[in-house]
Amino acid sequence: MSPKLPRVLILYTGGTFGMDEFPLDLPKLSPRLLGQRLRSRVPELGKLAHCDIEIVLNCDSAHVGPDEWLMVAERIRGKWTDYDGIVVLHGTDTLSYTASALSLLLRPCLKPVVLTGAQRPLAALRTDARRNLISAVEIAARGPRTVVGQVSVFFDNRLLQGNRTRKRSASEFDAFESPKAPPLALVGTEIRYDHSAAQWLRKRSPRTPLKPRFSRRVAVLEVTPGFPAQAVTEGLLPGLEGLVLVVFPSGTAPTQDEAFMRLLSEARKRDLPVVVVNQSAGDGAMHGSPLKAPAYSAGKEVLAAGAYWGGCMTVECAYVKTALLLGQPEAARNFKRLWNCDLAAEGI
Repeated sequence: MSPKLPRVLILYTGGTFGMDEFPLDLPKLSPRLLGQRLRSRVPELGKLAHCDIEIVLNCDSAHVGPDEWLMVAERIRGKWTDYDGIVVLHGTDTLSYTASALSLLLRPCLKPVVLTGAQRPLAALRTDARRNLISAVEIAARGPRTVVGQVSVFFDNRLLQGNRTRKRSASEFDAFESPKAPPLALVGTEIRYDHSAAQWLRKRSPRTPLKPRFSRRVAVLEVTPGFPAQAVTEGLLPGLEGLVLVVFPSGTAPTQDEAFMRLLSEARKRDLPVVVVNQSAGDGAMHGSPLKAPAYSAGKEVLAAGAYWGGCMTVECAYVKTALLLGQPEAARNFKRLWNCDLAAEGI
């Protein structure tokens, strides 16, 4: 193989991509067997890059969490100098959580890290796995570093900022969206990179050292009409270190409910951070601009009670960032300062 080809490391973590078609289950794989499968089914990889393949995990993405995020991040950190780019093959259900975690753990991101996966296995006759892998490898190997020098997600025909993604469909090939940030690139007959969408890469915030440690006592709850605030205060709150509330699209919550306001007050007394993010799918940051705090009194009252505004963050990223910050030494004392740091253009 030509030594002039870029070098790309493919890290496999499991998921639908490598499953057998019938039954839809995780096969036992070795790096050698996985390499043979990829090279036989996707021979074009050899024209794009010199690809090495390593298996970090082989599990359903529903079983991927903080321990696995740390494992993948550590493997990537140990390989920075050997490769031009990294591709992570991952199951789709928790891919956005992993992308958010890696964006915060791999600061500064020294090489492109592209996460991708598939809605149907590579072994299937009609599959998206093949084209997703080809594009992800090409982007990691050859994409402009001013755009792709970060943790990103490639799916179907779009490259998205990793910590701004969420899964939108379990059945369509267009499985992921980035509702509050534009695509970094669109793939058609050519790859069209949007350099303006990645301006933040040239405006990095001061490095804030963080230990690779996550709190396991953070919960995410969706606020609904009739939200059972008293039950949360009495039953759930004592066992938590942090709470992420997904409020209504305008950033509002049922502040007329005394029990809901008592929940916020009790959390404040316990030095337990409450983060609020909204459900809005299409408003907010384009090209990295922050989402304004709620304009309605039913939103302002939540922030006045001590909650932290999540800005343009996705629910997935808000959870990951909260858990990471609460895993730091003296977390309660430093949470406000760290929360307000835009660590990886996550949308605060």
